[in-house]
Amino acid sequence: MAKSKLPAAGASQAQHFPQIFPQLPILGSDRAIWTGISLEYHRQPPFETAEYAIASYQIGINLGQNLLLERKIDGKWETSQVLPGAIGLCPFNLSHQLRWHGEMNLLSLNLEHEFLVRSALELFNTDRVELLWPMGFQDPLIQQIGLALKAEAQSDGGGSRLYAETMANALAVHLLRHYSTQGTRNFECKGGMCQHKLQLVKDYINDYLERELSLDELAAIAQLSPYHFSRAFKQSVGISPHQYVIQQRVERAKQLLLQGKMSLSEIAIACGFTHQSHLNRHFKRITGVTPKTLLKF
Repeated sequence: MAKSKLPAAGASQAQHFPQIFPQLPILGSDRAIWTGISLEYHRQPPFETAEYAIASYQIGINLGQNLLLERKIDGKWETSQVLPGAIGLCPFNLSHQLRWHGEMNLLSLNLEHEFLVRSALELFNTDRVELLWPMGFQDPLIQQIGLALKAEAQSDGGGSRLYAETMANALAVHLLRHYSTQGTRNFECKGGMCQHKLQLVKDYINDYLERELSLDELAAIAQLSPYHFSRAFKQSVGISPHQYVIQQRVERAKQLLLQGKMSLSEIAIACGFTHQSHLNRHFKRITGVTPKTLLKF
C-alpha cells in the first residue's frame, strides 16, 4: 500500500481540503460560492495517509462497496468494515491518520467551525461545540443531504448558494442534536434507553451479526455517546452491549444448527465468531451444552 508524504495544500483541489489523497478529486464545490460548507467526491486507490488535521468538521460518506478502513487517533488504530452508505465523522482540528484496503469511493463534506458554532448558539445557547467521531454508522438524513449537495455541485452553474446553505444548516442542526456532547444528553430516558432507539440498535445488531461490531457504531445508531450508550443499554437490557451481541450470535447459531444445512465452522463465521472453537466456548457457556450435544437432543 502506498503511503503519503506530509500533507500540503493543493492549488488544484477545493479550497478547504488539504491534499491528503494520492489522486485529485473527481468533483469539488470550488466552482460554487457556498458559505459554511464545501464538498469533494473521490475515487482513491488503496492508500495510507500521513497524520493530518482539518480546521473544520469533515463528514465522509461511502458511495462504493464494502471497505476495510482503519483510523488512528491518539496513537491507537481502530478498524471498521464500512458498508455502502456508511458515514464517518471527524471533528474540528482532530489529528488522525487513515488507511484503507480496496478502492475508496468517498463523498466528503466539510462543515466550517464558525457555521457550526452559530447553530450551537441558536440550539443550546453556547459556542462550545464538541462533536463525537463515530465511524461506519448509517444515517439516512446525512446521506440524503450529501447526495443532494453532490447533485447540486454537478449542476451547470456549480450549484445554488441558497440551496447549499440551507442544506448546510440542516446538516449542522442534525449533527448538533444527534452527534454532539450537548445533544446526546437529550436522548437518554429515565430508566435506560428510549424504546424506539433500543429497538433500532437491536435490529442493527441482528442485521449485521456476522460483522465485527464496534461500540462507536452502535452508539451512533442510538444517537448517544459511547459512554452514555453503554450505561443506557445495560440499564434497559440488563447486560452490556458486548454480552448481548454474544447472546444473539449463540441464538443465531442454534437456529442454523437445527436447520442442518451448514457445518459448525461455517456457522461460526456466519454468526460473527472468529472460528469454531470460539463458537463452542460461548455456546457452552450460555446454553450449558456444546453445539454437537444440542444436535443429539
